[in-house]
Amino acid sequence: MKTIWDIIKGPVITEKALKLKEEGVDNNRQLLAFRVATDASKHAVKQAVETIFKVKVDEVRIINYRGKEVRRGRTVGRRPDWKKAYVTLREGERTIDYGDSI
Repeated sequence: MKTIWDIIKGPVITEKALKLKEEGVDNNRQLLAFRVATDASKHAVKQAVETIFKVKVDEVRIINYRGKEVRRGRTVGRRPDWKKAYVTLREGERTIDYGDSI
């Protein structure tokens, strides 16, 4: 059985993710991006975020990324597949920092 710490691997810190976190979405709701386990479901991600950060989650969107093909000279390999989750917090929830509760 996976724990909540196995489901959420870490935050996604890119320009796009940080811009979405700062600006949020309509009605003053905050949007966060996390790298999650490849077999994690929306429900599991929602429970993990609510437990770790003690906030209420409104919506979870998940995106699967296929690993890119990489070459090292003649050798061809692949980077691992991974999954990203966009978590929208409910309206009026406190803004969280990725360092909270970790």
